[in-house]
Amino acid sequence: MEGTQPTSAVIVRVPVPRPLDRIRKRWDRAARLGVPAHVTVLYPFVDPAELTRDIRRELAEVAARHEPFQVRFDRVGRWPAVVFLAPEPAEPLARLTHDFAALFPDYPPYGGAFDEVVPHLTVTENADAPLDAIAEEADEVLPFEHAITSLAVLIETTDGRWHGHWRLPLGRRA
Repeated sequence: MEGTQPTSAVIVRVPVPRPLDRIRKRWDRAARLGVPAHVTVLYPFVDPAELTRDIRRELAEVAARHEPFQVRFDRVGRWPAVVFLAPEPAEPLARLTHDFAALFPDYPPYGGAFDEVVPHLTVTENADAPLDAIAEEADEVLPFEHAITSLAVLIETTDGRWHGHWRLPLGRRA
């Protein structure tokens, strides 16, 4: 999660077991910049200065159409320079990305860099890291589960650090 100018992101925060948190903080640059463990829903998103009440309302309306769900992480995956955890089920996360991208077509996921967006939790993205060892260490901590009940909007400040901005509950409130 690094760009040339401050941006924002819509994510699902996922608390991870302490050993995974330590790996992230040691090897993942985004983690050291304040990005919590998460599954990305939409990144990059609008300039933080443009996060208006209207955008918050639109985001909240989409979030309300998605019911909370349970997700399990029991598999480590690899891409070049990346170790990630694959969520099961992945479909509710993919639907969130689809719905937010449809609402904000000027902000395609990952800037449109990928034909297919695969929901995942990045453990580390670092070509200089010992990725095989990190993958093995991450695998030893699995499985773990988490109830997804809300989304978060993070903002990047001019110093490159990331901070929580909004929390958006999933589902309709009674």
